[in-house]
Amino acid sequence: MRALFGNNLKRSPTKTKNHVSFYQSVITYTERLKEFYLSVTHRLSFGTPCKQDMLDFFIPTYITFVQQDTLNGSLVAKEPKSMAVSSPEVIRHILIGLGYLAPEIDPKPDLTKFAPWKRNNNSLTDAPTEEAIKKFQKQYSQKLVINGNADAETRTVMEDTVIGLQNRLKFHGFATNAEIPPNKPFYGPATYTAVKKFQKSQGLTENGIATIEQRQILQQPTLTNKPQPQPQTQLRLIDLWFQFKKNPQNPSYIAALNNLQQNLPKDVLHKVTNKWRGTNDQNPEIVKLTNLFTYYDDNNQNHRDALTHLQSQITPAIYKEFISLWNKK
Repeated sequence: MRALFGNNLKRSPTKTKNHVSFYQSVITYTERLKEFYLSVTHRLSFGTPCKQDMLDFFIPTYITFVQQDTLNGSLVAKEPKSMAVSSPEVIRHILIGLGYLAPEIDPKPDLTKFAPWKRNNNSLTDAPTEEAIKKFQKQYSQKLVINGNADAETRTVMEDTVIGLQNRLKFHGFATNAEIPPNKPFYGPATYTAVKKFQKSQGLTENGIATIEQRQILQQPTLTNKPQPQPQTQLRLIDLWFQFKKNPQNPSYIAALNNLQQNLPKDVLHKVTNKWRGTNDQNPEIVKLTNLFTYYDDNNQNHRDALTHLQSQITPAIYKEFISLWNKK
């Protein structure tokens, strides 16, 4: 026995009611496995050689489910960790909420239980979800293997990340323990709402998605907690359109418009698209902003409404990056 288990096999100095010696634990465990396998097949013989073989076979499994008591050398049963992050729809909402997976707005959301994104409980094997998982794993590559699989280790880090985000939101006063109970790592409506409050306080796009950059801001000991007013010097999009019209192939203009499209949430782009086309579709094919500037007609009321709405949705932070690219030589 000692040759089989090495130094891990130690007699308990004292036997108590709460701790069974390692020898007895192994024997009891093996006997239970014997009873189980006998119920499955009658072809197994549990003579001494076979019992030894069974012992050799099941010891790795046994070690997985026990932990050594450092006080007396005996082994006690491990408490299995309950994984709150388990279902595909919960995992997808975490990936959306943390900025790794593009959201689709649910036209009829259940805001009592979920953030307002479409729920998808299919397996996590589609290309966008696997790519989002890889992005998340890459962000935490010191802890995770980058394989696109939502394995136990990845789900554990997801839980820790969401709980960390929730704790920082509560620390800065954007939520309470009653609104977001401790150890509930779900990116649900309360977390979504708290993130939007934080974003509003910082002059960020209010989309409820806490990107890595925003989570880093939340790590600061204090925040300004003051909405940043839109600067009066911000150029109107109609003025930028006149510039674009003179040189529509300018790579700086195209790069700036593509960047703006990426930084705006889908629900904003959906509304711009519907105004542009004069429609009211729930999930329209989004118009490209480069096309909007290319085909804009100032005599078309729909086009003017779309551009006006787009202007109203550009926060100072987004505008700063947009105009920097626009003016790049």
